[in-house]
Amino acid sequence: MMGSVLEDLAAIRTVAEMAEAFRDAARCRHMVEAMVWPRGRLCPVCGSRRSIALASRDMGRRSRPGLYQCSNQECRFQFTVTTRTPLHGTKLPLRTWLTGLWFILQSDKGISSLRLAEALGVSQPTAWRMGHVLRLLVTRDHPLDGTVEIDEFHFGGKPRGDPNPPKLGRGRKGQPRTTKTPALAIVQRPASREPGTPAGEARASVVADLSHDEAERVLETAVDPGAHLMSDEWKAFVALGHAFHAHDTVRHSQREYVRGSVHANSAEGFNDRVRRTIAGVFHHISPRHADLYFGEIGFRWSQRTVAGQAPRRTRKGRTIIQTLWSRIPPALQLPAVFRHAVGRQLRRSRNGGIAIVSTVAVFG
Repeated sequence: MMGSVLEDLAAIRTVAEMAEAFRDAARCRHMVEAMVWPRGRLCPVCGSRRSIALASRDMGRRSRPGLYQCSNQECRFQFTVTTRTPLHGTKLPLRTWLTGLWFILQSDKGISSLRLAEALGVSQPTAWRMGHVLRLLVTRDHPLDGTVEIDEFHFGGKPRGDPNPPKLGRGRKGQPRTTKTPALAIVQRPASREPGTPAGEARASVVADLSHDEAERVLETAVDPGAHLMSDEWKAFVALGHAFHAHDTVRHSQREYVRGSVHANSAEGFNDRVRRTIAGVFHHISPRHADLYFGEIGFRWSQRTVAGQAPRRTRKGRTIIQTLWSRIPPALQLPAVFRHAVGRQLRRSRNGGIAIVSTVAVFG
């Protein structure tokens, strides 16, 4: 079943082919079931793989199509493919969900909720929530291993201009304090440069400041202790380097940016991708939901494979070997999106926003 679904998804290249692939509700339901349950149906409550399909309206019964019941005598829970996933309790048809996710993945840097609402014919709040569903689906929480680069960055707008600014004193006296929010980026290098090798994962997390305690809080859960850490000479990174298998730094203060294989250029490139995405697509994101947006941007970063290497000439005339990347088609990204859907849920908060009930899958 999963193989036939992958073949159908691999054939989607254009908007017309996407509309044909997601043409009816039953076909979309079978696709989502194959992506959420690639190894067979799984009860979202007890994890049992034994369940039965209840007779639906197609057979003259009252139950809706796609309703199953767990065969575990102590459970007997009735569920569908969207139960206890971010699509739980949705009133939108699965065709709308798959179409919206395809539109979001089709863009290199995402799509705003206004443009998505226009494309799907839904309201802007609905499109905004659909975007957050994707961001929750692609959020990964396992520690990264191998060679991992870390770097700090800031995001957010500049403070508003004061029509009557105070006269500046010496040093920093009188200068407005920045309102930018600090964050820590973590990028995993690919295992090799051979063609077909998948890109490493990337993620970022909002921090209260760039102190040692905040950096330790993020790295202890996001990076495996056996990883080889790469960073600049920021004192918090240097102090935490002993907690990993190896740690190398580059001295930016002395204009050293690359020393053989030691650099943090991938993390800095991811930081630039985050800033360009925010400025060009979303314009502004709330620090409260920033980690979800970082998860979406990091997922796009990882949906590439090495296509080869080619010599390139720098502005200073030096010849370097640059890695070429090939992007995974958006339709083939959908199985990776739904891989950890069970156990992740969104609920509407009292003030009209969203609340995350759980962020990890209950069963493997």
